[in-house]
Amino acid sequence: MDQGTYDEITSVLAMVGRPDLISEFQEYVKVDEDYVPKFMRRDSLSDSEGSAVTEEEYEVEEDEKGFKSIK
Repeated sequence: MDQGTYDEITSVLAMVGRPDLISEFQEYVKVDEDYVPKFMRRDSLSDSEGSAVTEEEYEVEEDEKGFKSIK
């Protein structure tokens, strides 16, 4: 397992308050320094990088039953 994934899993376990699982994870899972992931890790979206939150202009259509949909 690569270091980034290892750190991310440990961080998530800490966020949900599971020190017991962190201990087991660290005991049984080791970082392989030679391992190179076969995929590129994507960065999280943010409000300043064109996320959907910043989109203000869209048209909404309402049908006869009151259901709304984006055009």
